[in-house]
Amino acid sequence: MPDNREFSRVLFVAVDAWQYGGRDGRQQAELQEVLVSAVNSAAEAAGLDPAAWERQDSGDGFLALVHDSKAELALVDPFVRELDARLSRFNSSRRSENRLRLRLAIHHGSAMPAACGYASQGPVVVGRLLDAAPVRAALEAVPDANLVQVVSETIYRDSVRQLFTDLSPDDFTEVVVDTPDKGFRATAWVRVPGASADQLSRLTSPQALAVCVRRPDAPAALADSIRRAALASFDAAGISDVEKISGGGNDFIVPLSAPATGGIVLGVWVDRLTQALADAGSPAVSVGIALDNDLATARQLACGEAATAILTGVADTHAVLVVTGVVHQRFVVGSSARMVAPESFRKVGTEPDSWLRVHGYAVPPEPRADRPSPVPAWVPAATPHSGPVSNIGQATIHGDHITGTVYRYGRMG
Repeated sequence: MPDNREFSRVLFVAVDAWQYGGRDGRQQAELQEVLVSAVNSAAEAAGLDPAAWERQDSGDGFLALVHDSKAELALVDPFVRELDARLSRFNSSRRSENRLRLRLAIHHGSAMPAACGYASQGPVVVGRLLDAAPVRAALEAVPDANLVQVVSETIYRDSVRQLFTDLSPDDFTEVVVDTPDKGFRATAWVRVPGASADQLSRLTSPQALAVCVRRPDAPAALADSIRRAALASFDAAGISDVEKISGGGNDFIVPLSAPATGGIVLGVWVDRLTQALADAGSPAVSVGIALDNDLATARQLACGEAATAILTGVADTHAVLVVTGVVHQRFVVGSSARMVAPESFRKVGTEPDSWLRVHGYAVPPEPRADRPSPVPAWVPAATPHSGPVSNIGQATIHGDHITGTVYRYGRMG
């Protein structure tokens, strides 16, 4: 039975490895070994004693309790700096998908031994910070970064803002960790070594979505009808402040004027778009979505191989949606205001990281290679006198229609 009198205030360090679950057993074993070695050596280089930490391991990371109250400044600054340097050396010779990248959270709070580890709010807070959507988004959005560091308001206020470390308060960006389904909301501070605070602010608190609507193989004459359908869909979804990009393309900037706007674009607007396309008899389209003004990435996703494969291999849909990993994490996985289920997306690439949804499917289908491509909606229907004319005996062929006597299996048809 735990002794409730062992309540104390301690430092918490929580670490989690990026994309650990998608690796095979040998890769996971290697990452675990490198993770433990890098953390221990970085701690020792920062003047800490990692052997004295109480750890709960989780395979892809750990939660550590540090009872030395004087360790706070070393954990926030030199420990993170030394850990980043060791990860950089390990990652320098590896492909991007094989690198060891970490999320690291630091908090000072209460703890009490319990039957399954520790009780009280300290472990809860550091765990929520570690899994927060803005923290995940920051790591995904800075692909060259080895780690993202998040500290609680307590750590930032008492250590960083007081200039007790060599870090500037401006190195950190304020974020709100909001998980209503778990009854948790708190302010935290995020830093990515090597990324400017201005860059990080845009990544963790984006101001807009870049939206590109395309049918890569459609003739230019259809661009106007697709554009009209897209604009009407924004209005139908209650999004009125869309910036229409000039030049005749179907590109849009959608300000994130309210917390739910991102979820509305990925959910309600896509539903309205597919309905508008169906009503107008327009072809299926691909939609690429990225953050802020990054229309180049939005176009790349809308015209990429993943979207094109669905458009040519899945006949019963009017839209395929491809979003960046950050958009997926922020507005699908990490948002309580999401309007589409995470299961309706599947990961389709790492360069750039992207996620795909096929409208009308609870789970995105894989396009069948042996399925004939559907006839595009803009191809005119055949008539008795369309296409080239050929004469074979007494039969006349008009395109794909035959006028005359046709013998079938030795008899007249």
